[in-house]
Amino acid sequence: MRLIASLAALVVPTLAALAFWWWQGRPLAIVDLPGGRLQCLSYTPFEGDQSPLDKDYRVSAERIRRDMAALKPYTDCLRTYSSIGTQAQVVPIAREHGMTVMAGAWISGDAETDAEEIDGVLRLAAAYPDTVSTVIVGNEVLLRREMPGDALADLIRSVKARTSKPVTYADIYEFWRRNPQVAASVDHLMLHVLPYWDDPRPVSIDRVQDHVRGIVARAQATFPGKTIVIGEIGWPSAGRTRGGAAPGRVNQARFVREFAAGAAKLGLRYNLIEAIDQPWKKGAEGTVGGFWGVLDRSREAKFPMTGPVSEWPRWPLALVFATVLSVATVLAGCRGRQRCSIRQMLALAFLGQVLGATLVFQADLVATSSRSWLGWLGGAAMAATSIAAAATAVPLIRRDGGVWATVRPATQNALLAWLRRPRLAALSPPLSLAALQAAVLVPAAIAAIALAFDPRHRDLPTPFYLIPALAFGARWLAARNAGTPAPDRREEAWLAFVLVAGGLFSLDGWQNVEAMVWTLVACALALPWLGASALEVRRLVAIVAAPRQSDERDGGRG
Repeated sequence: MRLIASLAALVVPTLAALAFWWWQGRPLAIVDLPGGRLQCLSYTPFEGDQSPLDKDYRVSAERIRRDMAALKPYTDCLRTYSSIGTQAQVVPIAREHGMTVMAGAWISGDAETDAEEIDGVLRLAAAYPDTVSTVIVGNEVLLRREMPGDALADLIRSVKARTSKPVTYADIYEFWRRNPQVAASVDHLMLHVLPYWDDPRPVSIDRVQDHVRGIVARAQATFPGKTIVIGEIGWPSAGRTRGGAAPGRVNQARFVREFAAGAAKLGLRYNLIEAIDQPWKKGAEGTVGGFWGVLDRSREAKFPMTGPVSEWPRWPLALVFATVLSVATVLAGCRGRQRCSIRQMLALAFLGQVLGATLVFQADLVATSSRSWLGWLGGAAMAATSIAAAATAVPLIRRDGGVWATVRPATQNALLAWLRRPRLAALSPPLSLAALQAAVLVPAAIAAIALAFDPRHRDLPTPFYLIPALAFGARWLAARNAGTPAPDRREEAWLAFVLVAGGLFSLDGWQNVEAMVWTLVACALALPWLGASALEVRRLVAIVAAPRQSDERDGGRG
């Protein structure tokens, strides 16, 4: 009978995990891409971690040929952003593959470089007239405020005088609206529409197509009779949520396929950003910058162009990993002479499943956000803190009277004192718990400050802190129920204050569930020390009020 109950204690959490992971990876029906092909894709050659901004930026012709072969099944058109150096190779190689190119000249306001770019794009247009379909003079030059509108319009007109190809410029609607002289100088408007980056709060994937149509309609109304071509449009597959705009594999597929279907009905020409994920963009735009491609950095398609799409197509592997960890947690937690009760086994199994799921999400966050081995090292360190925090929860579940079931962490002040002279005392269980708390609370507080003051390009690190928040909270509740007196925790008080304040500042509207969860986790991390924070605030108020009261007494004597 006990064997059956023990198996049930393992099976129930596993079934719950099965339901969770199936929901994460379930295939979702999305409208098919018309014809299974895209009109045009932005393309910048790269190899490994290269960036076109590097001084030694060089990409082999063979790498570009392999890229063309990978992209050919999805489009017959590419858009480039520069026409000198490595990027000048794109046009002749695209010709080999029967593709056309909207060739760009990168304009920055530097007269010498701009002249070189213009000469380059005109040379390509003349040498490959059947491949170069459009000449693009500048990309978001007005948005970057590198050149005034009048000067840009003059530059565009000078280029038009030297080629028979259509000539245009590319930017968002607002800068077209502010610079009608630029609109008058081009053959057609190339409009950038990137709903994820809209401020103050981007709209959700459910409303985004109406939002896009509204922007196009405003541009058409502002410039009647002028042809509108979408120069950049897309949706990221990874990164943080902004407002209601949640990146993801399914959302990217849905945006691309729904937009392309709508554009086909409207007869709207477009170029999608972008062909291949560009890891180098994570430096300037955060994680999300590296995940706008239809193909990933390995040149594999991230989603099919027809049929259902899954957010986690490999979810069975995650389930197996979490289940193995769940069983291991039960076996490790039930060692010793005293047998676990069925309730304890159930709690340990659930702890293992939650830890396993959290580690999977941590690995995904590290894989998408890391730009070097340092990112992976930091991710490994945070994973270790989650495992250690989960381990501290096991004695609380067992309640077998061991020291780890009742010990209360030392204060951070005591930990600092030990760190100054570690050889004079052993690392006791209270000091070990204090060290673990410091390893979690300090980086969490730093993350909370960074997200409060600069949230636009920063990931929400919720997976790293969920398990510690639960474990620390459980230990705090156990100590509180036991009536253990709380020592003075001034350092913890200030860390708690930073976590709560930073978490609240990270809120980004009711649609941003990801930001709300981070705020809850930050506040949960602070919960055990909110009482100490209140005492610290009262102490500071008393210090501030003391001189005033002294002055009032002195004034009374006078």
